[in-house]
Amino acid sequence: MTESATPLAALYSTSTLEHHHFNMTVAILQQEGHNILKHLSEEAYKQVLGNIKHCILATDLARFFPNRDRLSAVVENKSFSWSNLDHRLLVEAIAMTACDLCAACKHWDVQYKTSQVIFEEFYQQGDAEKVAGRTPAPMMDRDQPDQQAACQVGFMKGICLPCYKLLSKVIPQTKPLLQGCEQNTERWMQKASEVEMQRKGRIGTSH
Repeated sequence: MTESATPLAALYSTSTLEHHHFNMTVAILQQEGHNILKHLSEEAYKQVLGNIKHCILATDLARFFPNRDRLSAVVENKSFSWSNLDHRLLVEAIAMTACDLCAACKHWDVQYKTSQVIFEEFYQQGDAEKVAGRTPAPMMDRDQPDQQAACQVGFMKGICLPCYKLLSKVIPQTKPLLQGCEQNTERWMQKASEVEMQRKGRIGTSH
């Protein structure tokens, strides 16, 4: 979005959609009959809005990596404490990412259907890139559907699994999410292997 120079990208240089979502939240709260926080004190109101903003901005995957590294360090050195505000904010941030990626943990049928919806969004972006004279990334090129499985394996291993592994260390009750993610990762790895075998088969028959 930033590269495409959209109005939103011009307005917010980082976490473009996330800043927009927060500002829309504030705008809705300011409308008559919509301010569900109006009974709070001014101090409590600011605190709640700050927490809402923190959680919304945490859904930007670019923020996941530093949040993960910071929380991982705290967990590994066994200094994590629920009474520490910074630690709780880090858990909130990781939990928001976990919620955002929850399709990675669901039954395979749901996971696969969700991935197809997301890839269609990618392809539409890729189509727009082509119209603008740019070469889209392989995962955004609808002419390269064989890239799907490999892309998903990379996504699951690089983002989803680390997210749910870390969350399960802090909140053990979330371990079923990690297990679901692991099962879906295995399915994507199987599909990626099948695609690779088919590719090698095509190369073999062409010689």
